[in-house]
Amino acid sequence: MNGSSGTARARVLTIVGCALALAACERAPDASAPTPTRGRHKTVAPAEAPADPAVVEAKRTMAAGVPVGTTTAPVEVRFDVPTAPIAGQPFEVRVAVLPQALAAVLHIEVDANEGLVIAEPDGALTREKVEAGTLERITVKASSATPGTRILTVKVTLELPTGAESRAFAFPLIVAAPAAAPAKAPVKGAS
Repeated sequence: MNGSSGTARARVLTIVGCALALAACERAPDASAPTPTRGRHKTVAPAEAPADPAVVEAKRTMAAGVPVGTTTAPVEVRFDVPTAPIAGQPFEVRVAVLPQALAAVLHIEVDANEGLVIAEPDGALTREKVEAGTLERITVKASSATPGTRILTVKVTLELPTGAESRAFAFPLIVAAPAAAPAKAPVKGAS
């Protein structure tokens, strides 16, 4: 490996590390913290609905997307890559959209930076009557002809009672070079 390749790899690892660090900073407030009370009367917080096990699992096992821009629409997007992307081969990215508010309509758009080709979905996806605290799953099928860092972007628009709100999330993908075919050993006794 030459020096510029090592430097490029170090930059890629730094970018990915920063993205993961940003994702780790987004944590939900501690629900077990006591609610402050005034005087002698205790306030009883309304009972929260039990969390959907699929949502809990997605938050536990999937990487959080990095929010793009300053919008704060009530939605979270998580990503999972079941197999390492390899240049020249199709791969999948599993996406979980987690709306945090009731929405009449939810629009999901998938986009990519240069070098990443999205095969599916082939257009925007729409879900109607989406509940807060639920999970909308999509599978993105993509490919990259060459190795390198690619960025997958998912933009979610919620049609809320107060109007439409959008938020975009980025997810870095490191596409590896295909493995070189092993050299064939010479056959003994062949002339």
